[in-house]
Amino acid sequence: MKGLFFGLLTIDLHFYTDHYPEENSKIKAKKFDSYIGGPATNAAITFNHLGGNTELITAIGKNNFNSMVYEDIGQYEIEVKDLLAGEKADPVFASIITSEATGERTIFSYHPPKFSMKTSIEQASELDIALFDGFYIEAAIEQAKLCRKHGITTVLDGGSWKKQTDDLLQYIDIAICSEDFLPPGVIHQTDVTEYLMKKGVKNAAITRGNQAIIVNEGQVNLIVEVPKTNVIDTLGAGDIFHGAFCHFYLKDQNFINSLEKAAQVASYSCQFQGPTAWMDSY
Repeated sequence: MKGLFFGLLTIDLHFYTDHYPEENSKIKAKKFDSYIGGPATNAAITFNHLGGNTELITAIGKNNFNSMVYEDIGQYEIEVKDLLAGEKADPVFASIITSEATGERTIFSYHPPKFSMKTSIEQASELDIALFDGFYIEAAIEQAKLCRKHGITTVLDGGSWKKQTDDLLQYIDIAICSEDFLPPGVIHQTDVTEYLMKKGVKNAAITRGNQAIIVNEGQVNLIVEVPKTNVIDTLGAGDIFHGAFCHFYLKDQNFINSLEKAAQVASYSCQFQGPTAWMDSY
C-alpha cells in the first residue's frame, strides 16, 4: 500500500503546564518537547507506522532547522519531496500549550510569507491513496487532478476552510473535516456534509473531538461513536485519525469501518504525551 500525504510540516514547540496561563503572567512549564508536526506530516508518520509505504510532499526549504527536521523525519521510512528545495525559507512554527489537567491544547502558529514554490507532481499511477490537508493548495490541486485522472482515491483533511478549497474539492473522493470547517454561506455543521456531497465528494465526515462523528455515506446520514479514553494529550489526534483512516480504508474499502478503526487509534493516542509516544505500545 502506498500513500501520498501532501501538505504542512511544522516545527512544534510543546509546553506542558498545570493550566492555561492568564494574560500578562509567567508560568514555568512542567515539561517541554520539540518535534516535527503538521496535519499531513503526522498523518504520514501514522500511515507509515501502521505498515504503509509512505511519501510526504511538503515545503521545507533551507533554514537553520534543517538538521532537526531531517533527523526527525529520518526516524521513519518516509520519502520526502520538498516544494522549496534549494530555496531559503523560514519554517512553519507551532507553539503548543497542553493543560495536564484536561489534556486539551492551545496552539500558536507562525506561517512565513508565501514563497514561490515548485509544483511537485508525484506519478499517481504508483499510488493507492492520496491525502491533502489544504495547504500549498495550488500545487495540491494539480496533484489531486492527476490522482483523479488515474483513479487514485483522494482524501481531504479539512481542518478549516481555505481560499481555493472549492477548486480542490472537485478532485476529492472522501472529505473528513473538523467542526471548524465551514464553507462560505454554511452556518450549521449538519449542512457541511450536504455541501460537500453537492461538490462531488462521495463520502464525508465531520469529526468533533471526543463527540460522535457526523457521517454522510452516499446521502445516508449516520453517526460513528468515538471511544472514551483517559485523555492525557490531544495534540495530533486528528492527524493520527486521518493517517489511520487511509491505512484501514485501503485494507477493506469500507468507509464506516475505517472511520471506527481510525477513531480507536486516535483515542488510544490521547493517552500519551506528544503525537508519537503511542506508537511504542500500539
